[in-house]
Amino acid sequence: MPLAALVLALALPPLVPDLPVAGQRALLVMLIAIVLWTSERLEPGVTALLAVALLPLTGATTTMRAALQGFANPVPYFLVGVLTMGAAVVKSGLALAVMMTGDAVVYYPAQSSSALVIYERGHVSAGEIFRFGLWMTLLGWVTVLLVALPWWSLVGQPLVQR
Repeated sequence: MPLAALVLALALPPLVPDLPVAGQRALLVMLIAIVLWTSERLEPGVTALLAVALLPLTGATTTMRAALQGFANPVPYFLVGVLTMGAAVVKSGLALAVMMTGDAVVYYPAQSSSALVIYERGHVSAGEIFRFGLWMTLLGWVTVLLVALPWWSLVGQPLVQR
């Protein structure tokens, strides 16, 4: 029923005096899309295509090119790519390695306030902190590979879930 009211509202005269007709139509198309997405009456992809097609049909945009103009921005595609890669890294188990390496290089050398004070006063350089972080990374990996992994397997807790 709310969907029918929104479709009917497309034929009504402007309801908000300060907003142009095209803006009001665009808002109504977005509300229709939201109702369709939340009610799941159509597949999400079909609803998205319908919303884009309704923009020029209702007068919210002058052409289909104008309706598709928002898809020319590369930022949403970049974000989808980053999130997909993040999910793949987590699923593959590589996230543990990345976290451990980053933790050792960045946080171990400067994890206390006294270490930060020593750095701020110039007693050690950034290069020395970085080298210390690299050594901590090497030590961490040796510990994991030579101690932790064999120990976990020995006690029956392998790293890979089955």
